[in-house]
Amino acid sequence: MVKKRKRRKRDRSWRARVLRGEIEDVDMELPREERVLPRGREEERVETWSKLERELKLRESTPEEDIPPREDWLPGVVVRVSKGVHHVDLGDETMLCGVRGSLSAEQSGYTNVVAVGDRVLVSRGAPGHGMIERVLPRRSVLARPDVFNPDLSQVIVANVDQLLIVSSWREPRLWLELIDRYLIAAAEGDMEPLICLNKVDLAADPGEYKERMKIYHDLGYTVLYTSALTGQGIEELREHLADHETAVVGMSGVGKSSLLMAVQPDLKLKVAPVSERSGEGRHTTAQVSLLKLKGGGYVVDTPGIRELGLITVHRPELVLYFPEIAAVAGQCKFNDCTHFHEPGCAVIAAVQDGRIPMSRYRSYCAIYDSLPEYYTE
Repeated sequence: MVKKRKRRKRDRSWRARVLRGEIEDVDMELPREERVLPRGREEERVETWSKLERELKLRESTPEEDIPPREDWLPGVVVRVSKGVHHVDLGDETMLCGVRGSLSAEQSGYTNVVAVGDRVLVSRGAPGHGMIERVLPRRSVLARPDVFNPDLSQVIVANVDQLLIVSSWREPRLWLELIDRYLIAAAEGDMEPLICLNKVDLAADPGEYKERMKIYHDLGYTVLYTSALTGQGIEELREHLADHETAVVGMSGVGKSSLLMAVQPDLKLKVAPVSERSGEGRHTTAQVSLLKLKGGGYVVDTPGIRELGLITVHRPELVLYFPEIAAVAGQCKFNDCTHFHEPGCAVIAAVQDGRIPMSRYRSYCAIYDSLPEYYTE
């Protein structure tokens, strides 16, 4: 017979209920002679009351980020989030942490208040466990719109300085629009983009895939050609990852985990072949994880994403993320030209005579259609 675990009794004390927000209106002028503790503990009663008063007044008058951290809080980095448990690397140990209830999604603008890559301050609890008390300011964010709440976004990873955009020449096929979306996300999130074309061993002629990627070379982006199977380009990739914190992104099946295993075999990531029926990749990375590299730095292996919604970009400003289009857009006949069908459009003319690559123009049109028409702030 399986014994039922005893339910932990909820602290129903007046102080706990006030701090949880269950009692909103607190009359601070209640008579101090009212006995709330047994006889002989008057000093403890007064001290408890005074401490609660100070805490409530501090919360009401001072934003949380302006409250000085306590000396016993420890700095750490969130390396994994699994079923609401946050694994925080403290340097010499990994602590399993919950999140302090005062940290809210509405205030941060994200559905997940704490994400992989966040620098946090934690307090100790039971051995090996703690509580995240503060999320420190982020220097970069890779996020996508939340499926259920359009007013919030989901942070995929925070505080990385590079975005490694992995695509494949075949199996699944090269999809340039997704690369262009990630380039915009990198610019929005303040990350340096690296484009990696994997599975180049499947190409009959190297000149073919180099010609397709020439547009990104010409725009000044770093493009790497790799094969996790043959080892081509792995050493160059390893050099670009060293001493950086890099998020690895791309569709399922392009070989993100296989590339990282080629860079450092002891990472022990799951890999799987592309589905023969659909020709698409299978999800092998179920959650975002921050992994330490022997050559210095970290990589973040992310689940495959078939669609990447852009959060803060609106239609009127999209052209700014396509420098070759922006260079000629000022010559259009109309100031509000969308570059779709207007007469006298200099962008359309540049596409027709080959000055703007057709693939980039198609990406511009597809992304434009998916963005909000007006600012909603």
